Amino acid sequence: MEAAIAGAHSVYRFIERTAEKVPDGFRWQTIDYQNKPHYHFEVFNGCGGISLFLAQYASLTDSATALDMAAGANRWCSSPERQGHRRGLLTGKTGVARSWLHLSQIAQRPDYLNYCAENAQILLTEDPGPVTDLMGGTASNGLYLLRLWQATDDRRYLDGAIRNGGWLAEQLVRDERGCHCLAALGGALGNTPNLGVAHGISGVAHYLVLLFAATQDQTWAGLAREILDTLVRHAIPDRGGLNWSPGLGSTELSRCQWSHGAPGIGLVFAKASELLDEPSYWDVALKCGVTTYAYGDFRHNATQCIGLTGCGELFVELFRISRDQQWLERAREFAALAYAYRVELPEGEAWPIDEPGLYSADYMYGAAGIGHYFLRLWQPGEIAIPLM
Repeated sequence: MEAAIAGAHSVYRFIERTAEKVPDGFRWQTIDYQNKPHYHFEVFNGCGGISLFLAQYASLTDSATALDMAAGANRWCSSPERQGHRRGLLTGKTGVARSWLHLSQIAQRPDYLNYCAENAQILLTEDPGPVTDLMGGTASNGLYLLRLWQATDDRRYLDGAIRNGGWLAEQLVRDERGCHCLAALGGALGNTPNLGVAHGISGVAHYLVLLFAATQDQTWAGLAREILDTLVRHAIPDRGGLNWSPGLGSTELSRCQWSHGAPGIGLVFAKASELLDEPSYWDVALKCGVTTYAYGDFRHNATQCIGLTGCGELFVELFRISRDQQWLERAREFAALAYAYRVELPEGEAWPIDEPGLYSADYMYGAAGIGHYFLRLWQPGEIAIPLM
């Protein structure tokens, strides 16, 4: 617990120190997927998700400065000058809209919903696809519309989420391997279906489970069960629990992280066990927890996407649902391991990404996501994962 609180304050100091005040808000120089510095709005490794941490930190500390930076970050990301994908939770401006929604709820600022509605209108008018996944595809856009509907009770957003679910249903293929789909139409992101939560069918199943919970339409529950049962068929025993290869049909175990493998897929099964009332899915989630804990800090990394905090999210959810203290203790253990990655530079505290010597404030590959995990342990079971 001490490491989580100290870590949250440290992440905040790093983000505050590295913030750049510009005419249209606040921005940060983050690190892209090729380990190059850039200024970008996306949540994945840009500025778009930093507000998620800042807003939640403000809610626990009453920091007006954190709240101001959260709004400033969102304003900079929302500027028409920031060019790129308009749709997609982690890779498009839908992620920025999600940050506005989160901030609106915490700051009790209904006017911030104007930014949310602007992006939602794009999702409602443009055709779904061609990407299916939860990282930046149709499942991610549908998830955003669901969250906006829950916040506003505006039926248009639920109808849009249902439309996205219908498109995903049309992409599902059933063969001897089970029920699955590609990450993108025409194999644009590869011709082998992925299994992980970021680009794979487990992320699609997660969205369909949430859609069922919102509508109580058994169509979505049935589709989700088909995909989840396929995942069970392709699970591989690993270190006392279960794990998955990134690709459907492969038996090579190369990863155990949020994006690919037991931690992210375990989160999906945990939520499915809760919303579909299926005990066997809970058993799978527990086995994912066993494997995730056994792998420990195998990537030597603290981040959400591939490191300790993304893995630890599974333990927090297992604790939230079961109240089994074992999982809370394991979540805190991973927090302590993550806190050890904090670096003292001459200019102040810093949080590294996967590449040694590089530091970033972003959500999935940098400090903000690490910090949000620390905040979840500050109030165990009370703060939700904002992007799932």
